[in-house]
Amino acid sequence: MAQRSAALLAFRSIGTAAALWVVIGVPVAALIAALRVSVWVIASLADMSAVAFILGAVQGLWLYLAGQRSESDYGGLLWFGSLSGGFLGVLAFPSVLSSTSIIAARPTVAVFLMAAIVGGVAAGLVSAHVLHLRLRGRSLTLGSRVAISGLLVIVLAAMDYRFFWPATAERVGASEVSRQEITSLSAGNARGSQWTGCYQYQGKTPLGMGGGSGLLKVAQTDGVLKVEDWSNSFLGGVDRNGRFRFGNEIATGPQTLRTIWQGKFHGNSFEFEKRMTVVNGVNALGTGPLTGTGQLIPCP
Repeated sequence: MAQRSAALLAFRSIGTAAALWVVIGVPVAALIAALRVSVWVIASLADMSAVAFILGAVQGLWLYLAGQRSESDYGGLLWFGSLSGGFLGVLAFPSVLSSTSIIAARPTVAVFLMAAIVGGVAAGLVSAHVLHLRLRGRSLTLGSRVAISGLLVIVLAAMDYRFFWPATAERVGASEVSRQEITSLSAGNARGSQWTGCYQYQGKTPLGMGGGSGLLKVAQTDGVLKVEDWSNSFLGGVDRNGRFRFGNEIATGPQTLRTIWQGKFHGNSFEFEKRMTVVNGVNALGTGPLTGTGQLIPCP
């Protein structure tokens, strides 16, 4: 009978916390995120609710395992609910963002992450308050409770890393190319001219929304690189291990275009990331990065 009561209590804790996360956490997170991109919030409500339900169930189990034996433990339980809710909010962020079809600028990503954390803290605090249970006579030892909670943390973090982080990173917009990045380009410590030649490159932008290809003519003098494409010239450097950076800044009327290439040579090929930023007055617009590879070919 006691085991049945304990199982029922655990089930009630898990179900209650899951429901509270949907009712409390999702609206709080949605309200904060909507301050930045309201359309994204509307399209993501279903995903946010599903993730909140799952993470709320996890926190309900944590609260059941933590419990308390007297009214004096109530404040500690609230602290635990808030901190664990914020942690679960961080885990919720990549699983929701990775399911969208947007490329978010870094300030927007920061707002979304803050929304996830604050929503998790709010839901965790309310859950801890509602589940202020007097849990007595449980068979689980403290070590067992810690082991179960730690295992859940590892599983959740591993799932985030395996299934959601790569897609999340693809949806984070490239950082703007600053003037300092262009002016700080310098020669590397390479020797010789082994990477001199013409390279046919091809790349794609995040989420398969576009791509680009072309020909780069590379001239290497030790660690100094001079690179040309069909219309522009770039300066930069390369190290002995093949890592390179080159770029330029071009002013055309009221606009300034800054371009940075970075990557690594591998024998007769290279991998790269190309970032561009268009500056118009005080406004700077970064485009999605172009990532891909290049292959050495005979110069035309």
